[in-house]
Amino acid sequence: MNTLKISFAVLKKPTTYFFSGNSVISLKSLTPPSSVKPASISGGPRVYSTFAGAGVRTDFKVNSYSNMAEPDSDHKQGDVAVKDDRIARISSTIRVIPDFPKPGIMFQDITTMLLDPVAFKDSIDLFVERYKDKDISVVAGVEARGFIFGPPIALAIGAKFVPMRKPNKLPGAVISEEYSLEYGSDIMEMHVGAVESGERTLVIDDLIATGGTLVAAINLLERVGANVVECACVIELPDLKGRDRLGDKPLFVLISST
Repeated sequence: MNTLKISFAVLKKPTTYFFSGNSVISLKSLTPPSSVKPASISGGPRVYSTFAGAGVRTDFKVNSYSNMAEPDSDHKQGDVAVKDDRIARISSTIRVIPDFPKPGIMFQDITTMLLDPVAFKDSIDLFVERYKDKDISVVAGVEARGFIFGPPIALAIGAKFVPMRKPNKLPGAVISEEYSLEYGSDIMEMHVGAVESGERTLVIDDLIATGGTLVAAINLLERVGANVVECACVIELPDLKGRDRLGDKPLFVLISST
């Protein structure tokens, strides 16, 4: 398998990012890999995937935020010692597939990371190290990819896992939260009694873009009296300013992609 090593270069036509079942407009786009010429790297390191192939974007620009795992050097992120080789390994296994599931969509694909047991474990370990001593009693996973990361984190820190689901997926009595999307609205549900008032809760998803889904999860949990301590994602699309919509709720991410 060949590795495609290019850097993010030419702006062309408007595209969209595809994330967690929703699509959003981005101001940036990528020339198809066959026509991209190497460009100098600026504004931070980039890492490239061993899963690269035709039509697959693999460059991830890693930015630094106050609540983001730092890839450039060993340091303390809160109470977590972050090693740069783990961040680089995770980044290198994530790919972005253009025109999926329809033309103009850029799909942030974490399934390639799941094929690498070391990178997948790295991602779980980084979250566990951050939350193991924060007295978290609930890990709430947002459908669907929050279900991948949430359960192993919950088991490792001794918390219960609560799925935040789309409508009509849970069999028991539910509490619902309707929220707005770019193209309409959706509903998030969880079982009545799954979370009790005062429980310290972590919300987990694979990606934050505009932040609408995480806001809905926070609202739903706070309606039953949960104390939402933080939101956590593997990937952030910072140009879409999703973290700004979270208000005073902290956000921790492993990778920032532009």
